Amino acid sequence: MQPDAEPLGSPSLGNPSMHREAAALLVDMEIPEETPAWSLGRPVKSSKQYLQQVVAEYKALDRELPCIRKFSMPPATQPLCLCMETSEDFTHLEVLEALEAKLPGAMESGRVSSIRFENMNVICGTAGRRDRWLIMVADFQTRSRLLRSGLSPRGLPHHLVRHDDLQLGDYRLHLRRSLVRRRMLEALGAEPAQED
Repeated sequence: MQPDAEPLGSPSLGNPSMHREAAALLVDMEIPEETPAWSLGRPVKSSKQYLQQVVAEYKALDRELPCIRKFSMPPATQPLCLCMETSEDFTHLEVLEALEAKLPGAMESGRVSSIRFENMNVICGTAGRRDRWLIMVADFQTRSRLLRSGLSPRGLPHHLVRHDDLQLGDYRLHLRRSLVRRRMLEALGAEPAQED
């Protein structure tokens, strides 16, 4: 037995005041803010640094995309819906005439079932967004033909894209912003609530 070590039956091992002193020593140790803690093998930033990072990320996202379309649920797929984005103020008649130029008798034959206008500035509550014309077709052959050819209302050529691709992009932005917002609220100690 070592001379400095106390035997197991020593009265000082069970002494509560000794345990309090040891705990006080452990509590009094100060860790500088710059010293990273370790969690699951990865360094974890201090709460102040984390909060600054989250707020900076939210501000950057706000500058990059000030108005993002919000979704209460994932958008339903519409594989036969095409979209023409434009800054021009077209009428339904002009879009129909452009469709008829590419597909004569498109509406009468049933190859195109509807033409719908979406004002993205109203939907997103902003200005400067391009409006969308949604064209619902009856089959994949018509869809492929229009995707290749595009439309030219008033002689201005416009590409058509699958509406599902645009919706998915909008939904991903919505999820990204929701995640950043949730992280910011958690870092601030607030309870994340449902977005409008």
